[in-house]
Amino acid sequence: MMVRKILEEKPIPLGQVHELLKIREETGINYVQRVTAQHAEKLSREAAYSEKILQSLQKEFDLPRILAVQIVNMNPKTPVDVRAVTGTKLSDDQIEQLLEQYLEYAAEVTIPTPTTEADEDSEDKLEEGFEDL
Repeated sequence: MMVRKILEEKPIPLGQVHELLKIREETGINYVQRVTAQHAEKLSREAAYSEKILQSLQKEFDLPRILAVQIVNMNPKTPVDVRAVTGTKLSDDQIEQLLEQYLEYAAEVTIPTPTTEADEDSEDKLEEGFEDL
């Protein structure tokens, strides 16, 4: 068995994890990698988008890469979401500015959500149930 040497360690967003594992699937991946790929696929943003916003967050808000990755993975919708990741590193004004910029980037990228017939049936049943109320 060949021992592999770690050349570099760096946090990457789920979009990049998904892209890397898709490439690796061609040569075969193990169970843990397959589960990780499925999780990353469900929650990831487009890899190119992820890197673009990561660089922006790091440069404009002086965030370490690990925090920028966490923000991208979290896909924040409110200032509270951003504060949960950044803690006291950013002021309230910076958080508002970061969120506004992030949401602009997010609007550029649409993630198709796979729907199945079962999902559509359950939505119809929910709507029918509310009509009775």
